[in-house]
Amino acid sequence: MIIKKHHNDIIFYDEDNEFDLDKVIHEEVYQAQQSTNIEVINQEKWIKKHYIRKGLMTFLGDRYITPLFGLANTRSYSEFKILNFLHKHNFNTCKPIIGWLNFQNPFIYRASLIVERFEEVITLSDHLQNNADEKLFYNLGQQISSMHKLGVYHGDLNAHNILIEEKDVSNINIIDFDKSLIGVNCKLFPGLMSSNLSRLRQSLVKLGYTDHLNKYWDVLMEGYSLGG
Repeated sequence: MIIKKHHNDIIFYDEDNEFDLDKVIHEEVYQAQQSTNIEVINQEKWIKKHYIRKGLMTFLGDRYITPLFGLANTRSYSEFKILNFLHKHNFNTCKPIIGWLNFQNPFIYRASLIVERFEEVITLSDHLQNNADEKLFYNLGQQISSMHKLGVYHGDLNAHNILIEEKDVSNINIIDFDKSLIGVNCKLFPGLMSSNLSRLRQSLVKLGYTDHLNKYWDVLMEGYSLGG
């Protein structure tokens, strides 16, 4: 990982990423609107994610307390590291391009991340409105199993964080690894990994896909047990 300081920012990216760093820094790609959580940038090739608090901590906006253990535990660096690891292990997720942290003082930071944008994909939530079959759920189970066997626990596995390629439903991508964990032994922590499946099921129930679950959940679990 390459880490550089630019004024009050800490910038990081993988050494294998091919892009013009100076161009990224000095053009609007880097200076994109900070009040927006998600933006499509760079001629719709990239997605910029600016970390903004939700829920009870909304009043803090995009401000985060600098962690005691430094860079590794900041929001964008942690997600970049997980995405980079998964991408290099040929797991279906978005490729991280560059991330950065802005420090107004040593105690507070703001975080951003840029990833490659998928084309012709749809969320699992939207896909299930019109299509559902055994193959889809079986492949989804295999994909989740593969993620767990790579030692990654997803921080919020729901129907909006799973993308289906419209032309090929066997191509399933899992995204948004904020608040996720890496280096988890799935055999030592089976309860933690099974909570990912429980969260996904809860998400589908909330969206009204109970009939699909009754019909295909066992197929998903079969794919999970045999996949990876």
